Amino acid sequence: MSRRAWWWYLGAGAVLVAAHVGVPPGLGRDLFGLAISLTALVAIGLGLRAYRPVTNVPWILIGAGSGMWMLGDLFWAILDWRGLDPFPSVADGVYLVGYVVLAAGLYRLSRSRSPHRDARAVLDALIVGAVVTLVLTVLFIEPAWEAEDTLLARLVGAAYPVGDVMLLVQITHLRTAGRGKSPALRMLTFGLAVTMVADLLFQAAAYLPALDERIHLLDPGWILGYLLFGAAALHPSMASATAEQRWSLEPMSLTRRQLLLITGCVAVLPGVTALEVALEAEPHLVATGVASMVVIWLLYLRMHGMAREMTRQAQRLAGLADADVLTGLANLRRFSDEVTDCLLDERVPEVPVLLVVLDRFTEINDTLGHRVGDELLCAVADRLRRIVGTKGVVGRVGGDTFGIVIEDAAACEHDATDCAATLRSELVAPFELSDVTVSVDALIGVAIGPEDGDTVGELMQRADVAISVARDRSDGVARYTGRMPFDTVFNPHIVGELSQALAAGDIVVHYQPKVHVATGQVLGVEALVRWQHPVHGLLPPSAFIPAAERTGLIRPLTLYVLERALEQVAAWRAAGRALSVSVNLSVRDLLDPGFVSEVAEAVRRNGVPQDALELEITETMAMVDPARSLSVLEGLSALGVLLSVDDYGTGYSSLAYLQRLPVRRLKIDRQFVMGVVEDRASAAIVRSTIELARHLGMTVVAEGVEDDATLLSLRDMGCDAAQGFGLGRPVAPDALLPLVDVIEERVPRVLVQMVPVGRRIV
Repeated sequence: MSRRAWWWYLGAGAVLVAAHVGVPPGLGRDLFGLAISLTALVAIGLGLRAYRPVTNVPWILIGAGSGMWMLGDLFWAILDWRGLDPFPSVADGVYLVGYVVLAAGLYRLSRSRSPHRDARAVLDALIVGAVVTLVLTVLFIEPAWEAEDTLLARLVGAAYPVGDVMLLVQITHLRTAGRGKSPALRMLTFGLAVTMVADLLFQAAAYLPALDERIHLLDPGWILGYLLFGAAALHPSMASATAEQRWSLEPMSLTRRQLLLITGCVAVLPGVTALEVALEAEPHLVATGVASMVVIWLLYLRMHGMAREMTRQAQRLAGLADADVLTGLANLRRFSDEVTDCLLDERVPEVPVLLVVLDRFTEINDTLGHRVGDELLCAVADRLRRIVGTKGVVGRVGGDTFGIVIEDAAACEHDATDCAATLRSELVAPFELSDVTVSVDALIGVAIGPEDGDTVGELMQRADVAISVARDRSDGVARYTGRMPFDTVFNPHIVGELSQALAAGDIVVHYQPKVHVATGQVLGVEALVRWQHPVHGLLPPSAFIPAAERTGLIRPLTLYVLERALEQVAAWRAAGRALSVSVNLSVRDLLDPGFVSEVAEAVRRNGVPQDALELEITETMAMVDPARSLSVLEGLSALGVLLSVDDYGTGYSSLAYLQRLPVRRLKIDRQFVMGVVEDRASAAIVRSTIELARHLGMTVVAEGVEDDATLLSLRDMGCDAAQGFGLGRPVAPDALLPLVDVIEERVPRVLVQMVPVGRRIV
């Protein structure tokens, strides 16, 4: 069916109505008008078949109601043709049934899924109905009652205006419920309005002789109303007009249209009495009083419902203000209030506060997407809520950070640290998400008030300090102690200074030598970042690198260190020292394809050979997103940059990935190297790693060389290079070349010894 069918139907119907006006009164004219009206039923049937609305019932009832009216028109035409004019007649009964059926159809259209909104719309419609009933009582119902002789005639005469009131109430309900905005429903309500006007004028003709003489001119009004019913059913919006609406938030107050409607209705009540007095007619005080009482009662219900709704919405908004939008947990504000309440409660001797950070959540989010990241946060929130239960309050206090305050002191069987360890063990279990299964590691920092702080800010700041310590522990849990170093560095204000430190040049790079084990010559250096803080002095990377990872500053920090290191290598080479430099990368670098071009530009800008730069990654970093990491690493390898695996042996140690990655050097972690002399297991691991690297065509650097015995053991195993405090500590750039001279003078003498002597070299 054409989507413009309703337009053609309405246009053709208007032409037929105009033709109907020119037909002389009589049975032929009545049958012609009835034939035009019947097309509306056909149109409703076609619309139902073409657009298939969610529910057919409202349109079927509207078609049935209008069909009853048409049947009444047929009965009335036959009686009129036969010269009969009984009242009441069969036609009147059919007409009145049509009112009821039409009202039922309109009510089905008006209903919504919001009982509160529907109740308000019904009350507004009843207010309108009460006022209109008063007006029709004065103008039509009472005169009709007095004009008829029999009770049945009086009841039928009064039933017509009551039926009009019933339809008007449903139209008002439809509009105030917000359902009358579609073109189909607008045509439907306009059609009903036209028929009601024609109906009221027909009833008024009994008291207005001039109108009674031209009663046949009202027929086009009913026919036009039927045509509008059919056009509404043929409009494409008729399907959505029957769909029930779901409302998430109810309007708290009256709209301007509703307020004007109610105000106008209230003003009519005294207006009727004032008009009667002005016309010197007997006022209908009883009817006006009853209508006024009904309207006042309905207004009371309307205002009472609105007040309850506003209270309910205020409570809901208060809940939303205290809740995290994604997880539904307490947000930072609410969590802080809970901690404060516990601190102020004298019955609570201590207030354990736990901060839970999802380690590597940023990498998971970047790799699998924000949708999976959000699902993971919700799953973690649900598990924390289940574990903690009624023992405390769980809140989301940051992007991947959750806070827990234990309100029940007896909840921890031993101490808060044991509770944190138990909590972390529960979080280790994989999370079944919609598409994937994800495992995350958690770091938990513990601070206990008022011992560790008597304010929320202090407790959370010190729990964050404990998290930084937990990163270096196998169990991932740490309790704050006053002996923790660099306490104030973890203050958010201090961490916020990191970006300014980069711009001001307060981030400095120190260098630790790498020594060739066979000859004792210095091959290159490793660039190690430091923060020369104006207040706290020289800070190690552990004081700010974790915060840089969490805040996204790690990328500019990596590029800063890379630029400083290449500048220094260029300066050393200009001084005749052909040293190389290695720089540690972040996982964010491996996930960014643009990093390859940034490295190439930095090497070109500083004029150093590509093989003078070594970039270090860890096994864990490469395993976050192997496909994207491999693409970036292959691009770096194509530049001629040397790639190495740092801390080998502490990550996944997957030989399959090690074979696929374009790395040319392994750096054995210090925890194995430091025990190589006395621990047979460590020695076996180091020896096998060296042999593995040799078969894969790689060189090996051993970290953590603390004495000459370790160096000699590495020499005997065939290790390529070594670094550690026993060879040379990290130093500032201007102190490196003197340190290189010391190393190259003393280490070769040690290497000629056949057995370890247990003496530190430097």
